[in-house]
Amino acid sequence: MKILNLIKNITESHYIVIGLAFFVGIFYSQNILWASSYTTLILAIIFFLSALKIDLKKVLRQLEDKTALFIITFFILLVLPVVVYYIANLFFPSFAVAFLLLSAMPAGMVTPLLTEISGGRQSLALVLAVATSLLAPLTVPFIVEFLVGTSVEVDVFGMFKLLAIVIYIPFFVAQFFKRFWQKTIDKISPIFKSVSTILLGTLIMIIVAKQSNILIENFNLFVVGVLFLFFFSLHIIGYFLIPWRDKRDRITISVCITYMNFTLAIELANKFFSDPNIILPIVLAIIPWSFMFIPFKSYVKK
Repeated sequence: MKILNLIKNITESHYIVIGLAFFVGIFYSQNILWASSYTTLILAIIFFLSALKIDLKKVLRQLEDKTALFIITFFILLVLPVVVYYIANLFFPSFAVAFLLLSAMPAGMVTPLLTEISGGRQSLALVLAVATSLLAPLTVPFIVEFLVGTSVEVDVFGMFKLLAIVIYIPFFVAQFFKRFWQKTIDKISPIFKSVSTILLGTLIMIIVAKQSNILIENFNLFVVGVLFLFFFSLHIIGYFLIPWRDKRDRITISVCITYMNFTLAIELANKFFSDPNIILPIVLAIIPWSFMFIPFKSYVKK
């Protein structure tokens, strides 16, 4: 029992898991590369576990404020990627596609939890996570093709197919399971976070291992600094996107815009792009994604 509690405590601290995944992926890459073909399956399982915790009744209740939801969703999936791409192309052109992929991602499925911790409105975060995730297979290939299709070869159908596999199928299978086995799911759901964290670490470890030479040869503190600035800016933009909403809603929007589903971005970069200038920033985005929430939470709770 003590061992199980220790494992639970360690896995609930995603900093430890991600740090260990980085270390193992970089320094023991040759022992991990055999698992490269399983990244899509791992990502689908992560989304499936997240979808099992989605209460569709809460989602439907939040749909009453359609105007605000449309503005936020439209901004996250279409406006933000365009703005970020052109700004990045102006100042950091070699990293523009990487920042485009990051900013085009839907809100992460962990955002309802992060919203609750920071004092936001969890139900709003839930509906934004679901809405942006279900629309992402349509918007991401479109926005990437529209902005960089002339300079980078983009497999639009392949990108849609991958996103559909890791989002649509797990989501609807999860709703089927919830329909018939909700009580069983409620009993075992406390372990979902630990399992998802382990799977996330495994996914990062595999992708880091695949790109270990690139990461070692191209690691740059400047890139990390730019990523921290990028995530800081997302917090500010999200907080003031709809200034007429109350503080709880503005915190929620800030969290949903900033803490995107970076695992999807990593998988897309891994499957469809070979340029280290695209892969490196996306993988390194794990660092500010993981640590920026601490000062943000402290600030908004003052």
